[in-house]
Amino acid sequence: MAGPLEVRLQAAIDNGFRQLVFSAADLVNHPRGVDEAVALVRNSGVKVLALRQLQDFEGLSGALHQYKVNIAKGLLDLCRAIGAPMLLVTASTVAGEGEEDEADERVARDLAKLATLAVPKGIDIAYQAQAGSRIAADVVSAEARVDAADRANLGLAIDTGHLFTGDGGIEAFERCYADRLFMVGLSDTMALADGYVRVFPGQGTNAENLLDLIRRLRSIGFHGGFCLDAVNADHAQLPARLVAEQARDSLHWLLQRLRHVDLPRRRVVGR
Repeated sequence: MAGPLEVRLQAAIDNGFRQLVFSAADLVNHPRGVDEAVALVRNSGVKVLALRQLQDFEGLSGALHQYKVNIAKGLLDLCRAIGAPMLLVTASTVAGEGEEDEADERVARDLAKLATLAVPKGIDIAYQAQAGSRIAADVVSAEARVDAADRANLGLAIDTGHLFTGDGGIEAFERCYADRLFMVGLSDTMALADGYVRVFPGQGTNAENLLDLIRRLRSIGFHGGFCLDAVNADHAQLPARLVAEQARDSLHWLLQRLRHVDLPRRRVVGR
């Protein structure tokens, strides 16, 4: 949503959202400073589900690796400040060095290190595939990276917008065990001449696939977090209340069509 943090936060609350995912930029770009932003979130009465996001962390070496470790530590401190129990991490698009086996070991070691850094702060790490990543461009390879690192507080995040446009859809998900799934970002898409635009569930062309995925998640006992994730350039030009109203309508659409599924109403959140 566009506008100051206060306006976006109030728009979400006014439309019934009591759990939210925040971007680190929402906090550090506050005109009165990060401490003021943290106090605003803490005093709002909303529950913070996660903070997004750490990028290009794993698979690096030398000074660049240490630089990214320091960035990760800063984001983990920010998670703790606002009470976020989870940090979202996207697969790196930066190519590492060395032979393939060596690079794979470095990625596993780096993700394990990140998870270890998060343990004293009580924070989970949710790792998500990224289009164009040489490390984890799809949900299957992202899960393999999580499994290789093998840390209890390291799990998988799924982006349904990416899943249904470039990641194989339901068939790709069925190749996953999904036993380490922490977060599912719910969005739909509509095709453009040069790509896709991300929209709320119920507005796009993958509605039935999206509903099918949620049913499958519930059937395998997934009790992690769902969030509505429809970031696009059009929403950034609208008043925050209008975007929040679309999110509310999308939530109602989901609940209506999933009324026979054990979907936790209070676990669906907005970004």
